[in-house]
Amino acid sequence: MANPKIKVSQMSAATTMNSTDYFMVLQDGINKKMTATTMLKNLNSGDVVYVNSTMQAVDFLVATKNDPNSLFVDGNLDNVGIGTNVPLSKLHVAGNIQAGSSSSDGILVESTESLIYTASDQTASIVKPCSVMRSGTLITLNTGVNGLFALSAGSNGQTKTIALAALDSGKTATITVTGLGFSSVVLNAIGKTVVLKYFTSNSKWHVIGGNGYTLV
Repeated sequence: MANPKIKVSQMSAATTMNSTDYFMVLQDGINKKMTATTMLKNLNSGDVVYVNSTMQAVDFLVATKNDPNSLFVDGNLDNVGIGTNVPLSKLHVAGNIQAGSSSSDGILVESTESLIYTASDQTASIVKPCSVMRSGTLITLNTGVNGLFALSAGSNGQTKTIALAALDSGKTATITVTGLGFSSVVLNAIGKTVVLKYFTSNSKWHVIGGNGYTLV
């Protein structure tokens, strides 16, 4: 008896799906087929896709290319995290939040940053950028150095506060500000601050407050 021949067909991976395409499912021991539209409707009533509809204490995580915690739902604490898998409140965002379709009409809710300028930075004449994505910059100058910093153009209506947290006596922090009527702002004592606001109408930062700053 000749050996039977079995023909194997190679399957290609689908990259798209239509509403009329079929899923193969097993229901009560019987093979059945279901369209994508029907499957979504049968997940729950009202054409709503439910995740964990039985309300178990199960976490839900969505990872993306550069963030392992783009969306995290803590099934036990009922908290939602964006950018964190340890949400400390009902909604915890580890990063910036922007409301509005563009920087010109949106409201940017930001966190602060801490910049530390060291003696080695000064030797190499490094200029450290103050992030325009942060509402506040706290500057620390290590022992015996002056600090060089820069602030580029911001978003319309954005407010930026720069403050000195620590430095040696007689040293200064100089911040070169893009579009400012003066070339730079100098802070020379702990606790000194400058508050700036940016307007796209003239592409400039404007000084609106502060304590102990000097414009150069």
